[in-house]
Amino acid sequence: MSTLSVSARWTFRLHRWALITWAALVVVGVGLLVWLAGPLMDEAARGWQQLQACRESMCTVDSAAMGRYSGLYDLLTDAMFLMPFLVAAWAGATLTARELESGTALLAWTQGVTPARWLTSRLALPAVAVTAGAGVLVALHRYVWSASEDRVGTRAGWWLLRTFYANGPALVAVCLTALAVGALTGLLVPRTLPALGITVAATALLFTAAHWLMPYLWPSVTEVSRFQDGYRGLYTGVELSHGLVTRAGAHIPAPECHATSMDVCRRIYEQHGGTGFYVTFHPASHHWPLQLTTTAVLLVVTALLTAASFAVLRRRTG
Repeated sequence: MSTLSVSARWTFRLHRWALITWAALVVVGVGLLVWLAGPLMDEAARGWQQLQACRESMCTVDSAAMGRYSGLYDLLTDAMFLMPFLVAAWAGATLTARELESGTALLAWTQGVTPARWLTSRLALPAVAVTAGAGVLVALHRYVWSASEDRVGTRAGWWLLRTFYANGPALVAVCLTALAVGALTGLLVPRTLPALGITVAATALLFTAAHWLMPYLWPSVTEVSRFQDGYRGLYTGVELSHGLVTRAGAHIPAPECHATSMDVCRRIYEQHGGTGFYVTFHPASHHWPLQLTTTAVLLVVTALLTAASFAVLRRRTG
């Protein structure tokens, strides 16, 4: 039996409760998403149909079913959005820091397991578990969100923060980035509690940076409209900017107008040289390009962090 397989078995034994807990959370999440996509959505759809009919006549609406559906959907979406931080907390506390702090890693290195194989086994098994679990949850969440179109009138916009990440592979990539951050932090700061805090903070920083960069990873679309037509494309996608189009064709911020009449606002806009509105944004057709480019960037960051972990370990062990 190779030293790598021995190290992998030891990794499983050492982290088996974390893996079991992760598997249990995934199974519960899968069950709730299946229920959400099936019976609960059917009940909410009937309530929504009743609500639509009530616009024309008096009737009874099953608002409780719609409330249960919306509440569970929000709960699961929030939980999925927080998954990278759960992975970060575990990785920072136990993946490498705890073994270095307790001396278990040094013992393994004296038993024929090289430091590189030790780190490989520590990363490989959790990476597979995280990818498989998060991937299944993302796929089911995407199915639930897609199936609710035209059935439940409260479907969240695809561009909203939580929904965007819960519906695509970028969330899986963030989880893997959190895992790599935890491994590197544990090697640099081999103390459990400090490594946990630093890993969670670093994951939040990288997640924020990735989300800020995301709209600029794919060419955006600009819609121009007349004043009387209002903004076209506003609140329908990932917005970068909006404002006035001037006579010279420049795009400038719209001045504030608190008047209740559009005619009054239009005169104010025209005084600033405006001839119409513009909106620069990403429409729904850009969902997958944005998902895949963001995922690619995060995977590159993950690879760099992993390479840095091996470099730090090599320097640490000589």
